[in-house]
Amino acid sequence: MQSEKAAVLVVEDLPLVRHNAVEIMQELGCEVFAAYNGPAALEVLQAHPEIRVLFTDVRMPGMDGVELAEAAQRLRPDLKVVLTSGYVGPKDLPEDVPFVAKPWRVEEIAAAVTGPD
Repeated sequence: MQSEKAAVLVVEDLPLVRHNAVEIMQELGCEVFAAYNGPAALEVLQAHPEIRVLFTDVRMPGMDGVELAEAAQRLRPDLKVVLTSGYVGPKDLPEDVPFVAKPWRVEEIAAAVTGPD
């Protein structure tokens, strides 16, 4: 992992799943921010320019993860996005965006979040 902590925004509508993701990111040495939906995530992104990675669930009420990723990258073109889901697979998502399937394996999250862009 890089010498400085990666700042990650975890976006997940289910509280327990969000909590688990935050714990994993903290174990990986990341500075972690969390949001429960797309609009809240965009507010957090605007308030915290140190965030370098958006780790978002795909299926959420309202704005889904793909829509959030597009909006977030319009605000912050340098933002790395990692999508996650237990319901859709990589074939259903943009090819150029890293994907981690649920249930998570810590090694897969580590590779996607802290690995090269």
